[in-house]
Amino acid sequence: MSIADPSSSLFALWGAGLSTMLALIKVWELWRDRFRIELSHDFTSDIIIGNNIFIRNLTNRPLILTHWELQYGSSCWPFRCFESFECAEHDEGDTMLEPHTSHTLRFAGGKYFDWGSKALHGRRIFMRIHIAGRSSSRLHVFSN
Repeated sequence: MSIADPSSSLFALWGAGLSTMLALIKVWELWRDRFRIELSHDFTSDIIIGNNIFIRNLTNRPLILTHWELQYGSSCWPFRCFESFECAEHDEGDTMLEPHTSHTLRFAGGKYFDWGSKALHGRRIFMRIHIAGRSSSRLHVFSN
């Protein structure tokens, strides 16, 4: 039976501590650089002023918004049904969202939509966005 060399135990502890520290740094980097988008709105009851939806890129990287749709969502999960009522025009092209910037979608005049309880009929408004390199996401915008 041999006794382990104390220096090899010290190296093993040092290696375990170093690899744990590097793993924690990698987890922190992944958390910091995760995909983050925020939606907010400014809905009015005036057709001329219109409704605004703000898409904010909260990441440190630029994102390319390829398509968006506004949808009414009814019922509860897993029975929820969606009905599109407004979407990006095909000739609009992609929209570059630079890091830490906002993009405003304005719905006035012919694109105005009513958001009151009479118009929603118990439904909620959702926005489905398509970002290049990612699967589509459906984000809740507003419920009355």
